Amino acid sequence: MKTLSALVDRDSYAVPAFALDPFQKKLREGLHLEFFLTRGRLILTPHLSHLATAEVSPAEEEKVRGILDEKQDVLEQLKLYVLYDLSVHSALLETNSYDLAVNEHRLITRFLPYGPDACEVKLYTLPPGDPVLLYGDRIYLGRDCVRLDSPGRPHLGIDYLRRSLPEQLAKLRTRIARDDTPEGRAALESDFLEDLQALLEEFARRADAVVRTYPPEISSRTLTAQTLLEVSRDFRDLKHVLCDAELVVRDLEEGMLAAGSHTARYVTKLRKDLANDVDYLMSKVNGRIGDSVNAVHF
Repeated sequence: MKTLSALVDRDSYAVPAFALDPFQKKLREGLHLEFFLTRGRLILTPHLSHLATAEVSPAEEEKVRGILDEKQDVLEQLKLYVLYDLSVHSALLETNSYDLAVNEHRLITRFLPYGPDACEVKLYTLPPGDPVLLYGDRIYLGRDCVRLDSPGRPHLGIDYLRRSLPEQLAKLRTRIARDDTPEGRAALESDFLEDLQALLEEFARRADAVVRTYPPEISSRTLTAQTLLEVSRDFRDLKHVLCDAELVVRDLEEGMLAAGSHTARYVTKLRKDLANDVDYLMSKVNGRIGDSVNAVHF
């Protein structure tokens, strides 16, 4: 609830000129916003009615109704702002376009605070029908970080990946420690998690070098063509590290699924995150730099 209150406390969200294609228009029509309550989740539907997955306290109910009465314009701006950011500066929507299309473009965006002037958004889809009744059937699509002060990604978003992936590994270790036996934890550590940690540490070192070497705005406005090619090389190397990490997590996922482990679903989320990150670096960084340097325009 604090996150929703903070988001609507802004006067407005400045959305750049944005021509939505037919897919993005359908996503806008099916966009749900989700926030944590004291108990359960609050879901704001595309028409800004509100649903909850658990009983809502009278104080929270009054707060939600007040926001919906007074802040509908800000919420509509927020929806378009998030859709712009995810369409232009992320690959999540295109990477997951099939799952979204077969579920009638229903997109659930969960907001979590992530430092000053930023939110982490976790994206889900679920089949048509009552979102509360079908909440357990939702499909995890991925996560990203949206800056609220202005769209775009300093250093092409590498700061967020450098922070987020070790956080996900730490959470996974906590869940394995909670759900597995000491012998099982030891086997997973030696067979998978130690290798994954080493790869993420290598990723962090390379990402730190990128941040030290290049300015926050990496574009043809700030860098020469030759320097952009060097940027592309460095991000390609980062992509290769994530490819190796995704293979490790895929092997871990297959073993845990075969064993019927409850924790396997969290491994699946991490594997999806890594695959999404590889797609992002390939399409939104390497692809765009190659087009820019070679003056490829449609």
